[in-house]
Amino acid sequence: MKHYIFLLLLIVTASTFGQHTNNALIPVERHSFDSSILQEERSFQVYLPPSYFNSDQGNFPVIYLMDGDYNFYHDSGLIEFLSSVADKIPEMIVVGISDKGSTKYREYCRPNSGGSEGGSANKFMSFLEKELKPLVNKKYRTSSYDILVGHSMGGLFVANYYIKKPTVFDSFIAIDPSLWWNDYALTKTADTVFKDKEALSSNLFLSLANSPGMGVRGFVGVLDKYFPYDSRWSFTYYKNENHGSVHMTALKEALFQIFKDWEVDRDTFYSFSSSQDLIDYYKKLNTEFTTQFSLPAYNFGNMMNYYYRNNLKADITILESEITSHFPNSLDIFYSVLGGYQLEDKKYNEAEVTFRKSLEKHPNSFRAYDGLSKIYTARKKIKEAEEAIRRAIVLANKAKVRQWQLNELQSNLDMILQFSEK
Repeated sequence: MKHYIFLLLLIVTASTFGQHTNNALIPVERHSFDSSILQEERSFQVYLPPSYFNSDQGNFPVIYLMDGDYNFYHDSGLIEFLSSVADKIPEMIVVGISDKGSTKYREYCRPNSGGSEGGSANKFMSFLEKELKPLVNKKYRTSSYDILVGHSMGGLFVANYYIKKPTVFDSFIAIDPSLWWNDYALTKTADTVFKDKEALSSNLFLSLANSPGMGVRGFVGVLDKYFPYDSRWSFTYYKNENHGSVHMTALKEALFQIFKDWEVDRDTFYSFSSSQDLIDYYKKLNTEFTTQFSLPAYNFGNMMNYYYRNNLKADITILESEITSHFPNSLDIFYSVLGGYQLEDKKYNEAEVTFRKSLEKHPNSFRAYDGLSKIYTARKKIKEAEEAIRRAIVLANKAKVRQWQLNELQSNLDMILQFSEK
């Protein structure tokens, strides 16, 4: 299975609630609604991962981005790369929270306490908890695992949220947060709140660039005083990153920590006694994150290669049965990978059975039709091959696949058309 590194051109146009952009290489939706809490119209953007449209099963953790119009494009591109190309983290939905200009944005980020320096953070917390999150959960196939990300003033908001309402999100990522605000008032608040806590109830990831005076180390000192051995919080200093460049590095590293067990390395894989151990490993992750994940396609393909090349038919049977029961959104990938190896070995009858099994479960599988087109081509049934690949292209467009996948299908069609001209 090939993966291509491609330019993530996120072409977005404004739309009303319930509509999505057209012709975007990454499907992006932008919605607006009237907030009764904020007493104004609010907008947000949504990134949906590749497998979201390939199946109507499975759900996804959600990342909520403060300053969403500013951070949305590079963050969603990074998350797609890490999840769908590198297989370092699972696929996720990304919600970019739009602001109403920098003045109002800062007001909503600043904690309520602090006299003339105080803002309206409590109101914006209520907006997220009572309006935006329920709306996103109703509209999309979300899991119950949520992550809040903020940078600079947004990081101040995230740290304050963690102190005030630590259970609203499962993980909080505060990137180079502006904890200098109001003479380091939030650090003083943290010292008061944390001294009465026995343990932390959610994850907090703090980072600091080579930005003097941010006040982060004082906040870290409070955490270290009360929770020196608690693994739910971490701090990373990036001495070679500035305030602007630290964002993507810190976000990537925080996500690696949250999903540290996602990638099955070679040693772990070879320690499994059978494919049942592999499935049980990912079932455990599903339970930990209360999410019905898709299996990581690229790494899973490599593992399937091991079972197939070593003729471990019992393991392949276990995978088919367990994926059908516990990872139904990954069944199309399973058949696609297996059928691909059978095609490579010119076992056309076996490959056809595999692809038709896929179509029984997923009648709109563009991968299965693509596989059948190659079987027909090998059998010199060019008319049937052309019909199958054209069907694959239609279905792929409906599934909003990425452009590189469409390019692969089109290349297959071009090759078939060359055969038909001979």
